[in-house]
Formats: sequence, C-alpha cells, structure tokens
Amino acid sequence: MSRNVRITWNRAEFDRITEHQTVPQAVWRAAGRVRDRAKVGITQAGRIDTGAMRNSIVALRLRARGGVWYEVGSNLPYTIYQHEGTKGPIVPRRAKVLRFKGSSGSYVFPKQVRGVTGAPFLTDALRTLTVNDFLP
Repeated sequence: MSRNVRITWNRAEFDRITEHQTVPQAVWRAAGRVRDRAKVGITQAGRIDTGAMRNSIVALRLRARGGVWYEVGSNLPYTIYQHEGTKGPIVPRRAKVLRFKGSSGSYVFPKQVRGVTGAPFLTDALRTLTVNDFLP
C-alpha cells in the first residue's frame, strides 16, 4: 500500500522546535505517533477481528538514492480495502462462489458479499499530526 503525502512546514518554526534534537529523531518520533494513532483508529472503526491488521501497522525508516524517508503502513494485502473501502459488491473472479470462514467458524459459499465502507485510519492519523508530535 503506497500513498504519497506532501507536507509543507514553516522551516524557521521547525528549526526552533528541533534545536535540541536532530531532524531524523524528531521525524521518527512523529512517525511513531502517527502509527499509534492509526492503531487506535482501527480499533475505533471496529475493524478488529483477530487484531492482525492493527498489529501489522508499523513505522519504517527507508534509505535509498541518498535520501531518507519515513513510512507508516501495513504489509497485509487486505489493509488497503479496509482503509479505502471496496467499490460495490465483491464477486468471485475465477469461480462460481466465494469461500471463506464465517463467524461460526465453518466455511460459507456465497455468490457475492457486500462491499465494505472505507475507514481511512492512516490518513486520519496523519491529519492529526501537529508540531508537538515532533517534540520529545
């Protein structure tokens, strides 16, 4: 899952806030706070079954081509559908029916299921980011 976000900031204010710490430390701290808020957002949206998606949300520091950037997200393939939602009903592509375990634990075989409304917990967590999130 990849979504690019552009952030603009007041450089003088940022320098004042980070004067007693390095910029990477401040940004890493903020990324951790976004990660934690995203996990809370998943819980508040009621998207908890096993807890695997909530537990998969991580903050990463990535280095490539002489640069460093920070990413908050999940490596689970279904996280994007929970975050963005699905468009319309879900239908099988290569079979006549879908197959999955129902709430009782036994397999069910529907021809289609309703889609899911998105719960943008990652985007919402990023939107709550403030200057104070960069501070120790």
